[in-house]
Amino acid sequence: MKQLFILFLCVSLFACKNNSEANSVAQDALSLAEKAYSEKPDIATASKYIDELVDKIGENVDDKGQMISLSEKAYQVAKDNKIASKQRGFLFSLIKEDYQNAATSSRILELANQMSAIKRPGTANILYKALIDNFGNSEEAKIAKSKLDPGVTDLNNYIINIGEEITKGEVDKFGINRNAALKYVDACEAYALGYPNSPAAPENLYKAAEIAKTIRTFPKLMSIYDWVIEKYPNHERTPTIFFLKGFVLENDLGNDDEAKKVYETFIEKFPNHGLRDDIDFLLEHLGKSEEEIRKIIEQKQQEKVQQ
Repeated sequence: MKQLFILFLCVSLFACKNNSEANSVAQDALSLAEKAYSEKPDIATASKYIDELVDKIGENVDDKGQMISLSEKAYQVAKDNKIASKQRGFLFSLIKEDYQNAATSSRILELANQMSAIKRPGTANILYKALIDNFGNSEEAKIAKSKLDPGVTDLNNYIINIGEEITKGEVDKFGINRNAALKYVDACEAYALGYPNSPAAPENLYKAAEIAKTIRTFPKLMSIYDWVIEKYPNHERTPTIFFLKGFVLENDLGNDDEAKKVYETFIEKFPNHGLRDDIDFLLEHLGKSEEEIRKIIEQKQQEKVQQ
């Protein structure tokens, strides 16, 4: 599919030239932003430089080495200029994408400290515990021991307790405490971040996705779906995640083209899965309204009765 797409782009010299020029413009924008920042390093030039680096990261999602290199650069710029929210974002990405890096323990500690500073103790405690469990001989683990809530011993129960707050306190019309729901999603992600090789990691991400969908935080939901798909391709939940991602793209985000790609990828990867018939149905009726689909289902049911 990718080769066909490249061939299509390069059918004419003009098309290839335009594509090359677009890449050149993007590179020039990054170079200009880098130059401006080096000449006058302040919040304004740093933010512009980071924005250009993020765009470049988006262009290199299939090149993990390049993506990590760009993220490290963006993180350092954010850190040097004390842009805390962006620091956290890049730390999160670097830990997730490059867990084997020698800097991971220090990155986890920094992220945990920042989460503690913004009053996210649940997330911070899970990351501190991960440092102690997975980097026990490190200086970072020693620091984590002094910061960890002494009541945090069993992380499974700890995360369950955080989840129980979702239906308590100030709830919306659906009975959901949105702030508590966000904290639960953070906690589930923190577990997968700190314990990427644990069998509980994809399970926690699946639970986080369910809550993210309930409170309709779709960017977060899509990132969790992609996390499971990329890092746990053979997990029993992964086919369901593909199905749900396509369904959300189609029905909640109105992106039929991307939904079609997800459905087709599902068929390619899981041709004999129990959800195959549902995927075939969704593909066949992609773009149709709920009313149209309802009528089709009713007609098929009627035909079965008449047989």
